[in-house]
Amino acid sequence: MKKLSPLIILLLTGCTFLHQDFDKYDKNYNEIQLQSITIGDNKKQVEDSLGNPANVIGSKSFEHGTIEVWSYEKWHANLGMDNLEQVYWLYFLDDILMQWGRPGDWRREADRIYELRVR
Repeated sequence: MKKLSPLIILLLTGCTFLHQDFDKYDKNYNEIQLQSITIGDNKKQVEDSLGNPANVIGSKSFEHGTIEVWSYEKWHANLGMDNLEQVYWLYFLDDILMQWGRPGDWRREADRIYELRVR
C-alpha cells in the first residue's frame, strides 16, 4: 500500500497541473457572463465585461452605418480534443450592441437590423 500512495499523489498533482494549464490555451473554459452586458453597450463596455471576442464573424457597411458581429465561445476540456459547448454572436451597429444570441437564431440579421434602424 505504501508504494501505491506516491502513485496516487502523482496522479492527483498531474490532474491539478493539467487544470491550471488551461489558461495558457487560446480558448475560454469559463462561463460567458452574458448577464453583465446590456443592449446599448458600446464595444469597449462589452470587451471590459466579456473580454476579447473569439472571432469577428463579419462586418457589413451600409450608407448610414456599419454592422459588426462578434463571437464568444465556451469550451469544455477533455482528454484529447476539447469540445465547443456554447457560442454566442453579438451584433453591433455603429459600435453599439443591438442584440445577441446563438448562431442561427436570426437569419440575415445584419440586413434586418439596418432596415429597422433606417425606417
